[in-house]
Amino acid sequence: MNLGQLVTSFRTDADDAAKPYLWSDDEVIGWLNEAQEEAAIRGKLLFESVRPEICQIEISEAAGSIYKISDLINEITYASITDVNGKVQEIGIKDRFELSRIKPEWRTTKEKPEYIIHHDKTIEVGCIVDGSYTIKLEVNRLPLRCMANESDTPEINRVHHRNLVQWALHRAYEKPDSETLNPSKSQLAEANFTEYFGERPNSSMRKDENANRPHVNKAYW
Repeated sequence: MNLGQLVTSFRTDADDAAKPYLWSDDEVIGWLNEAQEEAAIRGKLLFESVRPEICQIEISEAAGSIYKISDLINEITYASITDVNGKVQEIGIKDRFELSRIKPEWRTTKEKPEYIIHHDKTIEVGCIVDGSYTIKLEVNRLPLRCMANESDTPEINRVHHRNLVQWALHRAYEKPDSETLNPSKSQLAEANFTEYFGERPNSSMRKDENANRPHVNKAYW
């Protein structure tokens, strides 16, 4: 379905097909974009391992230990490090507590990185970097761009498109307006969306799910 079809589907379900509309096109389009982000987060629907602007980070001793990451990254599922000779090795994803437990001197140890810590908008390398490396990430991410034109289509698989309307209905019926506010319909639409895409994880759950898993150092040439 494209954006125009999704808006039409919303208006049919909401009995809002005649002008003047209860909800403007801009409102509905905004909610449908929200819906795709929610779906991507809950269902982990957008995997990324290729785009360098999202998945590749150049690190060095001079640049320090903390590096910004793309704000499209929802969670990091895997990380590897490549040295200047092209040797690739998996690195672990830990939180600060666990890294301090297994490697108490990590803050003052100068070496090739073995671990990273995923903060909200950054990663922190678990040591003082001893040279120049490339970190590559595999991630679950948000959509690359918002839908704006009628012909735009959601980035998630088309099999999911119809269910995005439930989120838009949920948001529409919770609008604080005497003509549109309907808490029971809003809750029902949200429940339908959640039944299909799953519960929304909280911020710590997203990071913790892949942190602290045991990993084996594997090198590849």
